[in-house]
Order: sequence, then structure tokens, then C-alpha cells
Amino acid sequence: MKKVLLAIFGVAMLVACQPKSYEITGTLEGATSERVILKKIRKGQPVDIDTTEMVNGIFTFTGSVDAPELFFVSVDGKPQPAVFFASNSKIAITGDVEKLSDVEVTGSELTDILTSFNDGVPGQERSQQLQQEYQMAYMSQDKDKQKLVEEEMQSIMEDQRAYFKKFVDDNANNECGLFLAMNMAQSMDLEQLRELIAKFETNYPEHVYFQEMKDFLAPLEEYETAQAATAEGAMAPDFTLPGVDGSDVSLNSFKGKYVLVDFWASWCQPCRQENPNVVKAYEAYNAKGFEVLSVSVDRDQAAWKKAIEEDGLTWTQVIADEASGVAKVYAIQSIPSTFLLDKEGKIIAKNLRGEALEAKLAELLN
Repeated sequence: MKKVLLAIFGVAMLVACQPKSYEITGTLEGATSERVILKKIRKGQPVDIDTTEMVNGIFTFTGSVDAPELFFVSVDGKPQPAVFFASNSKIAITGDVEKLSDVEVTGSELTDILTSFNDGVPGQERSQQLQQEYQMAYMSQDKDKQKLVEEEMQSIMEDQRAYFKKFVDDNANNECGLFLAMNMAQSMDLEQLRELIAKFETNYPEHVYFQEMKDFLAPLEEYETAQAATAEGAMAPDFTLPGVDGSDVSLNSFKGKYVLVDFWASWCQPCRQENPNVVKAYEAYNAKGFEVLSVSVDRDQAAWKKAIEEDGLTWTQVIADEASGVAKVYAIQSIPSTFLLDKEGKIIAKNLRGEALEAKLAELLN
């Protein structure tokens, strides 16, 4: 019994000795009395935590965190911050004020892990070289060189994605891995994101990075639902939007005709380049029962109306602002995006371009 009590007492003392706050001390050569700002990341954006003034190149921040997370220290007038993981412990930052990205951080094992990650990213120097090579090839209009550079850049990106994934898998037991996973989540599909969340859910259910990673779920689930609702063979979701003169136009009012629902915008060059093909198809098949309903995602109504006139678009035009939600309902991620509907409003083809649109209409209406 005595041994058990001693063990319990030892654990209690260990917990009691754990620091409940952080103390971040910086010593920067070449600095005098500049202002120093401590920041953290929330939803991909820096958020100020605290500010202080250096005295003879020395500064100190104190505070506490609920769990280890990434901090930044920036100095007024200096372009790059010092980046490190903070926990409730003593952390020392030393280095040159002109090279904050290269400072030495002690007292933070997670920062050591982050440094090893950054040092190991494949193809970093080559990527910079390729960017310069691509710019030169673009300026000289060397299409073959551009293609070669693009292919090599794609290969490097694939290597980097594989590296990121392995690093996160190997560090699923620490907050550095969680932070990197949160950043990876932005470019994942729904299945990949669910797998990633499962890796961290047990250890970090309350961590702010895990919560932000989960925030990406809802939009992806909405997109998956919208994709299913607008797949070929599905009935096109109805909508009502304002036309050029402000009067409401309903998609259902086009039933009884084949209709192309065309999402576009005045600022979208691929859309503008495709418009002549739609004009040609409309002129050839309108009398046979073909209609077009163009749905603009423009925010500038004047630019929208000007583009309609410039491109000679004589069919029905409506505009969908973000509040309407129509683009989300149709799972629009890029434009132009088109949906060809039959007379009952069923989606029978998607994203037909140029001759493909005319060929389909010929099949249906000739």
C-alpha cells in the first residue's frame, strides 16, 4: 500500500511540475529597439498574439497555450519571420535579425521535427530553377521547352506530395504532423480527408488544428452531394435567377425543349473563346427546339452586360450571385461548365465543347 501511495504521489508531483505557461526569449544580433510581434495561424492566416519592444536586441514573451502550436516572431521592417512550435515551456531564439528564417530555436522538439521536414522536401532548388526556365521559355514562345519544364515540375510535385504524406504518416503522434496534415487537407478529396482525420482523431480531438482540418469536410460533402445531384441521368435542379432586365427566369420554364445550361463569366477567357461555338450551335438548332440558358457568375453587372453584347449572345441570360447558391448546387468548380438537358429536364451530357456540342445536337434534333 505504501508503494502504491508513493507512486500516486510521484505522478501528482510530476503533473504539478509541468509548466503552465511559456517564456519565449529572443536574442538577435544587429537589432536594437525594434518592435517584435508574436503571431499564430488561424484558418491559414496570421493572427497577432502579443507585441513587445526589443532592448539591445533582446525580447521576451510570456503566455500560455492549450496545446503546442506553431508561432511566428516578426520584427518591424524585416521581411521574414522566425517560425517555431511553442508549448508551455522555456524557448530560446538566437540569430541574426536580418535572417529570421534561419534562427536557432532551443527548447522545442517539435521545431526540430519541422526543421527536418523542411530540409527534406525534395526538389526545392530545382523547382526554383524550373520557374526561371519556364519564364524564359514563355518569353521566347518556346512551346517545346515549356512542355518539358511543365512535365518536370509535375514530377517534382508528385514526389513532394508523396514526401508530405509519408512525413505526416510518420508523425501522426505529434502536433507538427497535425499541422502539416491540416495544410494538406486543403487539397484533398473527401475520401482522402476522411482517412487523414481518422489518423489524428484519437490523439487530438480538441486541438484547434484538428478542428480546422474537420472544417474542410462539410464543403467536400456538399460538393459530393451536388455532383451526384447533377450527374448525367439526374434531373437538373431547378433555379430562379434575375435576367438582364431584372425579371426572374426559371429553369423549369424551358421544359419541352433541349436546353444548354452554360455557366460562364465576362472575365473568363476560355468562356469567351467558347461563346462563338455556342452561337453557331444556337443559330443552327434553335428553330428545331434547342435553347441556351447562360448563367453568369459575374459580380460586375456592367461587365456582364457588355460581354453579352460584344459576343452577340441573343438567348436568355441570367446572373447568379454567390448568395443564390446555384453554382454550389451544380458543383461548379471551374468555368465554362455546361449541362445539356433533354425535354424533361434530365441531364444527358456535360461540358460539350465546340464540334462535340453540334454533333450531339445533330444526333438529337436532325
